[in-house]
Amino acid sequence: MSRKTSLILAVLIIAGAVLMTGCNPSADMSLKFTPQQTTTYKAVSEVVKDFRFEQPNLNKLREEQTKTVIEMTFDQTIKSVDEKGTATAAITIKALKVDMTNKNEKKYAYDSEKDTTSPLNKLLGASYQIAIAPNGTVTVVENQTAKAAVRSGYEKNVASIILDDKNIIARHTVAAMPQEESVQLVKGDSWVMVVASPPGLLAPKNYEKNYTLTALTAQGIATVSMDAGEDAQAASGMGASGNIGIFAKMFDNEDSYTGTMTFDVNSGTLLNMEETLVSTYLAQEMPDKGDPEKGPDTLKMQFTNVVKLEKLD
Repeated sequence: MSRKTSLILAVLIIAGAVLMTGCNPSADMSLKFTPQQTTTYKAVSEVVKDFRFEQPNLNKLREEQTKTVIEMTFDQTIKSVDEKGTATAAITIKALKVDMTNKNEKKYAYDSEKDTTSPLNKLLGASYQIAIAPNGTVTVVENQTAKAAVRSGYEKNVASIILDDKNIIARHTVAAMPQEESVQLVKGDSWVMVVASPPGLLAPKNYEKNYTLTALTAQGIATVSMDAGEDAQAASGMGASGNIGIFAKMFDNEDSYTGTMTFDVNSGTLLNMEETLVSTYLAQEMPDKGDPEKGPDTLKMQFTNVVKLEKLD
């Protein structure tokens, strides 16, 4: 092989390597908004508390469940976008479902497609306003008008829950987005976020969420996966009612916190996101003169928190 031929081959190999490197696509993981753009989403919030106390030596079992599920379909219309890319959006409620259970007893149920005479129907077509940053964080701009739509009955309390600032923020926040500005990522990149446990957890703590860009198609569809573990820094305060505080040390605790998101990189649009926390506390004790074959008394308390956000069109 001549020196000239070897030089040509070397150039071709280097050029090929450069081209192969360029084939690894990158993703701009930030939300993008256009004024007057309207998108329809469905958001689901589910909080479940399960209680199970079994005493096999006495042949006794007590099981209770407390649950709140809120499902909202809404139009998100972008009113304006500032110089930093943060959008002010009007959220117009199109459909609503509510399911509330307190210690196995149905407390309230509503389906806007079926319950045509409920006072809660006045929320249909009502709007509130939020601000959404490119990194997915949300603040409430105005929600008093929508709250005032329901003025009577237990439904007024339900509407207040649905339109509470914290619940609005939880409903619309795109939690899986990197918090840094203008982040360009490639497949395999990851980022970390430390967050406080959601309200209602038996013993408040901080979680370290680990997000990874697991796939990026040629069409610009990014897939992000999340798993989380307890952060070493303790959460401050006692948290919401039902907290077991210092008694948490008496229980064995196991958490599962996972999530996934798909995102259209080209349009900067969330396609769907889901995150689920299941936290279980378990304590066992053999009663005096208990039969080992029947087993110990077992107390199990489980907290489940699910958030979903899905683009419908």
